[in-house]
Amino acid sequence: MEQIKIYLKYIKDVISGEEYLSDREKYSLVLHICAISHIIFSIMFLGFGNILLMLYNLLSFLTYESMISLVKNKKYMLIALAFSLEVNVFVIFTTLAYGYNLNFNLFCFLIIPAVFYITSMTKTFKYPFPFSCSLSVISLGTYIFSVLYKNDGYINLLKNYPVLTRITSVMNIVITAILLGVFSFMFTVEMKNSTATLESRTKQFRQLSSIDPLTKLANRRSMMEKLNISMHLLRKDKKVFSLILGDIDDFKKVNDTYGHDCGDKVLVMVADTISSQMREGDFVCRWGGEEILILVNGNIDAAKSLGDRILEKVCANEVRYENNIVKVTMTFGVAEANESFRIEDFIQKADNRLYYGKTHGKCQVVDQIPNSVNS
Repeated sequence: MEQIKIYLKYIKDVISGEEYLSDREKYSLVLHICAISHIIFSIMFLGFGNILLMLYNLLSFLTYESMISLVKNKKYMLIALAFSLEVNVFVIFTTLAYGYNLNFNLFCFLIIPAVFYITSMTKTFKYPFPFSCSLSVISLGTYIFSVLYKNDGYINLLKNYPVLTRITSVMNIVITAILLGVFSFMFTVEMKNSTATLESRTKQFRQLSSIDPLTKLANRRSMMEKLNISMHLLRKDKKVFSLILGDIDDFKKVNDTYGHDCGDKVLVMVADTISSQMREGDFVCRWGGEEILILVNGNIDAAKSLGDRILEKVCANEVRYENNIVKVTMTFGVAEANESFRIEDFIQKADNRLYYGKTHGKCQVVDQIPNSVNS
């Protein structure tokens, strides 16, 4: 019972696009269904006393089962040709024997979705549309032949085996419906998988365009989008926010002394440390070079408090590189947004305070410049 639940869940996940059916699984499923169908047909023809058609269906069963090896080798064009040939030959043989009333000719319509599916989902076909159209036209020609060909085979069969004849007619309709359902299911799965793949790639592209590859922080572009939204909310709903602009002290000296690989490790350490201190709703990005910009949902006091906490954590960490221990400090400039400001003015204010901190001792958080200095 548990295995059935797992199997049903797998089917549900496949339909929803959360699980993927491989080409091997998809084509093997169809070939197994076709093979089983021919076992059923062989039993029917044995009941009718038609040994030749019984043997043909046993041979078709073996053919479909052996075609699974073609799936392993990705011989999809050969599979499409073999499938089309077998169905057309089978319909012709049954038509010659009994006419079209047993509904074997319905299988001609299975060729159309089958070949279009195989060619559309497989990259090995050079001209998929003409190939599929050609096989479809041949299939339609076989169907027209089956309808136009007249003989008394069905009437004699109905007299001698009335129940089995009617069962065969109904079963052919059912088998056709099942196989059409299988192809519809597979088309649905392909669309779900394609949509899921597209969404995944779109998400990856968005991440690549919005995330700094080294630090894994958001990039400048993402921050500008956030700033525009925050300025809109400030002017509309008076939702206060602040900025913290930070810069690693003496970063050029680190690169010159230990190399850029060490500098990269310092940047990653700083990014990880700052990220660990972010509150819900705050946003941090690599603004450029060794500069980090933090958007704080709160007034300047909240931003100053966060800056102090980050500074303490950064100073407590260290970077080990080739038996060297590199201590890191930072300087931060803090500014609160004003709805009359432009974003550029707001960032410049934080930058001015950062510059003041750099020129007055470094390793500090500056939220105000003395009146004697032009801020």
